[in-house]
Amino acid sequence: MLVLANDWVVDISVDRARYHALRRHIGNDATHRQLYDVVDVVLRKRDKDGVIKRGWTEYDYDYSGYTAADIAKVTTWPDQIKTQFYEWLRQGQQVRKIDSVKRRLEGCHQGLTIKLNSSPQHLFSSLRRRLAALPLKRATVSQWRATIKNLENNGLKHDELQWSGVLEFLNQHDAVDRLHKQEVLAAVDFSSIRVELATERVCSSDGELCFKEVAYKLPHQAVYRAALKLDSSCHCILRYVDEVYNYRVGVIKTLTYGHFMALNKYWFALDSYGRAIANPETPGGHFFSNSESAMQAASAHASQHLGFSGGVKFKTRYDHLTLYGGSDYREWLVTLPDHQRSFFGAHFYDHNVLAHVRTTTRTDCAGRKLLFVEEMQSDWHQTGSKFGYDNSPWGRVANAPFKKSWVGLVCKLILIRASQNGYDGIAWPHGEIQELRYAKDLTAIKRRYDVELPKTLNRLGKSSADSVTTTWIETRNPWLNIVQAKNKWQVADCQGKFCTKPKYSRDQAMEIMVRHSKVMDLQVPVFFISDAMRWRIAEHGLPMFGESFMN
Repeated sequence: MLVLANDWVVDISVDRARYHALRRHIGNDATHRQLYDVVDVVLRKRDKDGVIKRGWTEYDYDYSGYTAADIAKVTTWPDQIKTQFYEWLRQGQQVRKIDSVKRRLEGCHQGLTIKLNSSPQHLFSSLRRRLAALPLKRATVSQWRATIKNLENNGLKHDELQWSGVLEFLNQHDAVDRLHKQEVLAAVDFSSIRVELATERVCSSDGELCFKEVAYKLPHQAVYRAALKLDSSCHCILRYVDEVYNYRVGVIKTLTYGHFMALNKYWFALDSYGRAIANPETPGGHFFSNSESAMQAASAHASQHLGFSGGVKFKTRYDHLTLYGGSDYREWLVTLPDHQRSFFGAHFYDHNVLAHVRTTTRTDCAGRKLLFVEEMQSDWHQTGSKFGYDNSPWGRVANAPFKKSWVGLVCKLILIRASQNGYDGIAWPHGEIQELRYAKDLTAIKRRYDVELPKTLNRLGKSSADSVTTTWIETRNPWLNIVQAKNKWQVADCQGKFCTKPKYSRDQAMEIMVRHSKVMDLQVPVFFISDAMRWRIAEHGLPMFGESFMN
């Protein structure tokens, strides 16, 4: 640790090195100085007697929000402090700690990235909105407590109140005569449980496009040059940019309700010279129904004109655990990257994965495009439910939000994604399909798919008259599964009537499974997204906690 001239006590942490490396394209061949980008700067705490805490647990320090590389650009740190900090970084113990990061990055492919999505931007705090709407301007601490208790009695979720920080703020200001509403609003802080929705995208080493997420308006001259013919109510918002080759992907936004280009249905892609890339599926057209189609078109254009090989690929681990017939398989991670205590689950190497979701794209019997949830799971809360949560420094399972509502959080994120990317609705299999997949009695898991998920969506859809119904998809009878045994695969059912030896490759096992499974129409639950729901999501978002839209 280092005590700086301004009495700050700083240290460095490499706990999140792999997370930073995946986002910033840093592999284990990086130089020592390049590793500064993946090392967190943390602020060590003092106890009530002013003694610096040991730093053995997450409770002994706070993340500063900066990496070691960022400090040089931080305007709030005086130059004298920065010089002292970097001199300390060059000392032996810190050098060895930073170099140890390379072992953490082994197998971290140089081109593997985590693509952060915009869905979490559309989650709002009901507590903050309801406080802002109150006519109350100034009040005593006891009056604010009574007011917030009244909000809780009228639908505000206790989980939101618990993690907002506002109760701790009021406890710390008991001696204050009166508090202004703006002071209370400023205390509502969910930064420590900031939600990210991520998926891993694999870029080839021979120059494939790699998009970075942005959000800014395209200038009028650029729109004119791209020959995107729009009326005056439309704006072009860039959402993804390849900084090396200057390919760009954006969406058309308009505040005019009922406009045919509203609701994020119109995406465009621009080449290196700012010219709109044509959509091969709509002759003469330059618009795409979702961001991924636009990015794929940009990659195809770059491949043709710049000589790239390969296409957009996503890293997958469990794509064999899906119903037959889907496309665009994705594995999504719902993470709390800034949570003070870390949790590592069994399925993914990332830390603080609150839940993971596996999806495919499917078409139902009426030709409607569906975002199909193959499976959702929370290692964190399933482990906490089994072993209990612990707030002590050595607790086995870190305390975390959304204990009883993580299914609802996943529903909202998937619903936002579907509404933004041209899907007609979201669907999922009945719980019995999960039992067939894992050959177990899964009463609690069946309830997740047959009760919790529909109940959440029905509540969200109440204001727009949307509700869960059923539809049919074409698939194959899911009575067989493929299972990995060491380095080989085998095919088996859940009743011991069919089982091969573990001697096949994964693709061979898939072929055997398909060959022995009949084509069938499967009835599945579905939530179709109306234009009213799309508009609500685009303009107002969804509540982070609960499903109520009350003010």
